[in-house]
Amino acid sequence: MSRSFPSPRPVEPAWQAVLEGSLGRVVAPRPLAVMVERLSARYRGEAVNLAHADEMSARALFWFPRDLPKVHRAVVELAHAQALPARPLRVLDLGAGLGATFMGFLRALPAGVTVAEVTAVDRDAQALEILARVAKRAAEAGVIPAGVTVHTLARDLAADTWDEGLGTFDVILAGLSLVELAQASADTEASRGAVIAERVRAMLPHLADDGALILLEPGNRHETRALHHARDGLITAGVTVFAPCLTSRSCPMLQGARDWCHEDLPDISLPAWLVPIAKLAGLRWEGLTWSYLVLRRDDRTLARALHTPGVVPLRVVSNILSTKGKAETWLCGARPSEGTLKVMELEREAKRAKHPTFETLARGDLVGVAEETLPTEAGKTVRLTPGGWSRLP
Repeated sequence: MSRSFPSPRPVEPAWQAVLEGSLGRVVAPRPLAVMVERLSARYRGEAVNLAHADEMSARALFWFPRDLPKVHRAVVELAHAQALPARPLRVLDLGAGLGATFMGFLRALPAGVTVAEVTAVDRDAQALEILARVAKRAAEAGVIPAGVTVHTLARDLAADTWDEGLGTFDVILAGLSLVELAQASADTEASRGAVIAERVRAMLPHLADDGALILLEPGNRHETRALHHARDGLITAGVTVFAPCLTSRSCPMLQGARDWCHEDLPDISLPAWLVPIAKLAGLRWEGLTWSYLVLRRDDRTLARALHTPGVVPLRVVSNILSTKGKAETWLCGARPSEGTLKVMELEREAKRAKHPTFETLARGDLVGVAEETLPTEAGKTVRLTPGGWSRLP
């Protein structure tokens, strides 16, 4: 399936040896599946006993390759907009864990964009030791760029002094880490969103004026909606949302309690060596889900980079819904009326079309629709014909 931007490439087989060698421990598939199952239960909030060494094994051998591609979309969108600083980048990874987010960032960078150094911050010193070994072995194996200096710093992000002595960075990453801080101190989506927004505001002084801050969170409804609440609060505070949003209006997904905007790539699966582990642990191995938010201190946005006179950029925020005689989906972005836009395409027109049709679209794709075809009132379904819209960029 073609997409607006290239999909994350499959996790290379070489990563298996990199991770197993860095862990310094051989774990057979069935015991590993038990560790993964128990850690998954803990992530769901259950009180599950799990030795720290077993947790590290589950995180390194299962969740690391699962999370590695999740930063890809944010990176390629920044690169398309030429919104990464034109210098060797200094990267700060907060709540770095074993380093999947920053190594995924390195892996996704286009040719010509380089990273000088990475500072990985986490409260778990043992996790950071594994991170350093993974980064070294991954560079030697050629699955991330060589020549990047990696610093580790054992600090608790919940402490007031977490950023003591830190300078400024061109890119700040927070991959699947703020959710833990928010869950520990708040019990509703809105209150967790407020915690995330507060943490982000503390990070921004460490971001270069032309830099980007990338947040990744789970793709489930409650945590993603907390991120939506954080987004709205940050916009009110004057922070620029670069992506995925194409508008600075209040998030329309918060208008209904069951809606949330997340990424879902059904054709991106776990690497082959992890499929048996996922099956034994009762977890999914097909598809990649997550949510993300890219923030800036300046006013650069993806919407502005996609701008063409007379064409409104919109993002697909649902799966394609096929019913008798038609296909429907929901789009979100700047438009004359509030909220999302429901669009439909007739099957009979799609069958004889020479242009791309809805069946080629996936959640997260970007499309351009002529401004004159958009409704002036909310709640109307717009019929689009093949050729009446285009894929962006």
